Amino acid sequence: MFNVLSMAVEQFLLSLIIGGMIILVICVRPLLLKQLARKDQKEVHSLIEEISINSWNRYNKVAFVAIAIILVLDIMQFIIEKNLSYWNLVLEVIVLLLFLLKLIVDKSLIKRLSQYGNDAVYSSEQKSEHRLMELVSIVILLLAIILLFLQ
Repeated sequence: MFNVLSMAVEQFLLSLIIGGMIILVICVRPLLLKQLARKDQKEVHSLIEEISINSWNRYNKVAFVAIAIILVLDIMQFIIEKNLSYWNLVLEVIVLLLFLLKLIVDKSLIKRLSQYGNDAVYSSEQKSEHRLMELVSIVILLLAIILLFLQ
């Protein structure tokens, strides 16, 4: 019974991670980037950047908790049944650490934006951290899809 319930919860949480990221990548981020590209509204660019960072931050927190729950369930399943592949645990730990990295970078992005305002939006540090976040998000998405298929 525990195995069936655990698998259902894990599939739901992995779907939440994958679906949330796809929504943010396809719907939210392009809309906000479109607004940032407008040159006639520079005074609101820091607000738009803050909305973007905060929406990703909320998702990252929820996804971090989701992957932590998945990891705990798999550790419990491993202890009870001892038939779980180590690969699942390794991939889950990697995803957990990547989400932790995203939360740390989010904090840095928010801090820089609150200190420098509009100047931070176009800073090289902000842009490089956004590129890092994009790369990490792609890796997380791929690993989450792999984990979903390993279930």
